Amino acid sequence: MEEGPKTDGEAKGSIELPVLAIVAGLIIFFCAEAWGFDWKYYGTDEEGSYFYETESIARPSENTVRVCVQSIYTEKGISRWVKGGGKEFQKLEFSIILSELNCVEKSIRHLRIIFYSKNGEMFCPIKNEEWHFFAPDSMSGTLFNEVCK
Repeated sequence: MEEGPKTDGEAKGSIELPVLAIVAGLIIFFCAEAWGFDWKYYGTDEEGSYFYETESIARPSENTVRVCVQSIYTEKGISRWVKGGGKEFQKLEFSIILSELNCVEKSIRHLRIIFYSKNGEMFCPIKNEEWHFFAPDSMSGTLFNEVCK
């Protein structure tokens, strides 16, 4: 029996899975996975605990540092994501973020963010390349002090 043509929903689903796999592969390539690599703790706030991966730090230009960050969320951090992103964040456990810091302008951008649920599933990848300034006493400020030496 022959299958009929795919509907837009079926075609979309068949495209989303390979795209998600490619994005996840890139993050794994640039950041490595959370286990088996050298994650260095750099701080905690009311929304979570934060680590950066020391082996994958790169300098794409003289003033820019690229680093992979792991954020492990508290209940308050999860609630913030649920309010901003919806119910799918209720099972959030941690995220892996590929970030760039401009060490001269003291700004940061998060090139890729992949969220992981409590059962280990990836969801809701985000791509964003906008630069943002950060407060010196924020977690981004602490990361800046660690990697922009």
